[in-house]
Amino acid sequence: MVEWIMMCVTTTSYSLCVNGNVHGYFKGKRGLRQGDPLSPYLFTLVMEILTCILQQAARIDKSFKFHNKCEKQRIIILCFADDLFLFARGDIRSVQCLLTSLSNFTNMSGLVPSIPKSTGFFCNVPSHVKNHILSIMPFVEGSLPVKYLGVPLISSGLLYKDCKILVERLDQRISNWKNKLLSFAGRLQLVNSVLSSMHVFWSSVFILPSRIILDLEAKMHNFLWSSDGLFHKGKAKASWKSICVPKYEGGLGIRRIGDVNKALMISHIWSILVKRESLWVEWVHSYRLKGHSFWTCKAVATTCCSWRKLLQLRPLIRSYIWSNLGNGSNTSAWFDWWSHLGPLGNFLTPRIISNAGFSIKSTVQDIRDNGSWRWPEAWRDSYPVLIQLDNIQLDPSRSDKLLWNDGNDLDDYSSSRAWHSIRERAEEVDWTKLVWFNQCNPKHAFFMCWLAARASSKSAINYISRLIVAASIYFVWQERNARIFKNQTRPPDVLSDLIVQTVRYKLMGVKFKESSNVRRLLEAWGIHSSRMEDDGG
Repeated sequence: MVEWIMMCVTTTSYSLCVNGNVHGYFKGKRGLRQGDPLSPYLFTLVMEILTCILQQAARIDKSFKFHNKCEKQRIIILCFADDLFLFARGDIRSVQCLLTSLSNFTNMSGLVPSIPKSTGFFCNVPSHVKNHILSIMPFVEGSLPVKYLGVPLISSGLLYKDCKILVERLDQRISNWKNKLLSFAGRLQLVNSVLSSMHVFWSSVFILPSRIILDLEAKMHNFLWSSDGLFHKGKAKASWKSICVPKYEGGLGIRRIGDVNKALMISHIWSILVKRESLWVEWVHSYRLKGHSFWTCKAVATTCCSWRKLLQLRPLIRSYIWSNLGNGSNTSAWFDWWSHLGPLGNFLTPRIISNAGFSIKSTVQDIRDNGSWRWPEAWRDSYPVLIQLDNIQLDPSRSDKLLWNDGNDLDDYSSSRAWHSIRERAEEVDWTKLVWFNQCNPKHAFFMCWLAARASSKSAINYISRLIVAASIYFVWQERNARIFKNQTRPPDVLSDLIVQTVRYKLMGVKFKESSNVRRLLEAWGIHSSRMEDDGG
């Protein structure tokens, strides 16, 4: 494996492309270029060595202390691409351990930290200790909050000024389009495909402030209804609320930013509930939940704002999280939704549960014994609804599984399904298939109408009438585009001649059944009657 890697690194060569033609090659003297497909894999292998060096140093050097709430997962280093975060307690011995490990890694790999791009951050560190650390550490001191992967790392609430860059990027993108002559359909497509996706990365990390959401949607609204895009507010033909629903509900399919933001954040809650294999999920269970149910975790004021925002989403999604019972070992008996009664903790208080000899952390398996429930008979008298649970059976061969319950069916979770469940609904309309259909493109309208006419028409007159309507729609649409985008105009008689000629050509390719009425119709269009089938029709 090492020989293969070294062969790839030491035998690189490059060619030059001039005017579309490749000319010669020259040998690379410094290994792989930054954009080489092999570079990320090599970087991961090398960073794994650095991680091992730091972990070994932390085990050997007993004076090293982990950063606050990093000891259980032994978090010392986090890296993404070529950005590294090193964590340690703010004392001199711990920092010296990090610097020694970096020096050993440099001697081993030849990689040297970029001093001008490296920064040290301190929090709640005494001034004399910080000054001593800065004297032995070659990095400059930075100030919090710091940006990482394009988003600010802050523990306080996200403010408008922190997200203002989203509004500025949207303004810049719209200003690039403002001088272009775009139709309403073109602007709608840009809103759905471009503007609606610019906030997705931030929305998947933070709950955006309401003011930011209002500003973003206001700019999208103005761009949609105004031909000038940025500087002139267009006159809306319908309310923003009515168009931000799917097409089958009478809208234009635009998704509200607030709903998308909540759906993306629900993905993090789902990861916590299913205990996805993730360092962050493991950390949350260790330091935030501490063995308790997510549904009963208290929103302490001293915790970070992002965690409190996640907890505030619990009432919104509580009824959608369904636990499909298997052996019952991973389902909370009191706080998970595993029966049609809802969580039993809604009417069984912690005092009642404890007095019956159960634990707050009990699972469904813990309160089930030999096919019957272990709770006291007095509960059945006090809470008769518990009798409805007698027919529930556990399956020891199958594990519990969380599913998303949108009221109609149970299915695996997805952000799209969560958005569909929490969004504001409207009544479905019966005209949606007449306006929106597959391959809905005006230049295909003539062909689609022609196929529909050919498939459904039993009368030659009806068939020809539909053919005329389809041809008229197509050429009127074509003329409209030519006048708007090319400043070209054709006289009405030319358009009528094109329509008649196109319909005639289509009729020449169709075989009709033999009849006197059909013969007269074809003769009126100047078509010989040999195009008819002689089957007695």
